[in-house]
Amino acid sequence: MLVATRGPLEGKRYPVSSEGLVLGRAETCDVPIPDQGVSREHARVMLHNAAVWVQDAGSRNGVYVNGKRVSRHKQLSPGAELTIGVHAFTLELDAEVAGSIGADADPLDGPPPTTFRSLDPGDATIDMAPIGDSAGVGAPATDAESSEREGPPLALVLLGVLALLALVVGALVVGSG
Repeated sequence: MLVATRGPLEGKRYPVSSEGLVLGRAETCDVPIPDQGVSREHARVMLHNAAVWVQDAGSRNGVYVNGKRVSRHKQLSPGAELTIGVHAFTLELDAEVAGSIGADADPLDGPPPTTFRSLDPGDATIDMAPIGDSAGVGAPATDAESSEREGPPLALVLLGVLALLALVVGALVVGSG
């Protein structure tokens, strides 16, 4: 159960199913959020492989779990805080979800979801297979893989490489002249 804990929706409860919930500014969303800082279709929360997952739908302002930005998709744990702009939601397990998971089930059993229904009506699915997976060679890494490689953004790394290259070229020009 996704429970709004901060913002105009505070106190409202939304059941999470395998079909998922679309959160966003559009009135057609499962969880419509009346805020211009929220994308029309901002995020999706779904039940998959006995776990609840959140996926950023390409929003401009991002989706955060416990204060950390979600880059692709991330598993939500009970009590985790999902933040979209000034709006916060907490994941609570209700009796129905707990029964479907089972008392002895490990929410980490099985791979993370690799295919999500696209939020774009023109597309059928979004392939999220890990790199090297035969179903999606070259696809984005899973959130677990990306969290192990946390570091500066790619643009910053490329800027550093260009600066270093400029220094080397400059030293070669000065040394040859």
